[in-house]
Amino acid sequence: MSITPKSAQPDKALSAARYSLQIDGVEIAAFSELSGISSEVLPAELESTGREAGTRRLPGKAKPATLVLKRGKNSSLELWNWQALAISGDPGAARNGSLVMYATDGTPVARYHLEHAWPSKLEIGAVRAGAGEVLMETVTIVCERLQRVSV
Repeated sequence: MSITPKSAQPDKALSAARYSLQIDGVEIAAFSELSGISSEVLPAELESTGREAGTRRLPGKAKPATLVLKRGKNSSLELWNWQALAISGDPGAARNGSLVMYATDGTPVARYHLEHAWPSKLEIGAVRAGAGEVLMETVTIVCERLQRVSV
């Protein structure tokens, strides 16, 4: 893995209008909002003695990456069926897939590869009857590995 020098990185911020969750190359859900992508490595402390006594912090255990996506609730049962597999403990619930971000003109602006991903949480927001508001569905996806793979 290489880290691109800052001078070679484009300085234009990405903007996305739609987010597509794909499993095995097939879109199973589209979202209007990405609340966040989280990837974290916990620090590990190493105590040393002798001439350079002290505590050093080094990269430790990685926490599972998470994505939180929102959309207007629709009639699709794809996410609910997928989560039902995870709830039942089915090893087939952990799937490989992609999160693709699209610009307003429909061109992809970013793609992330998800390994062994599964929905850990599904939530439907509160709405009053007769309010005329859109019912929002939020899904939290957990994966063992998350990698940015292309533009």
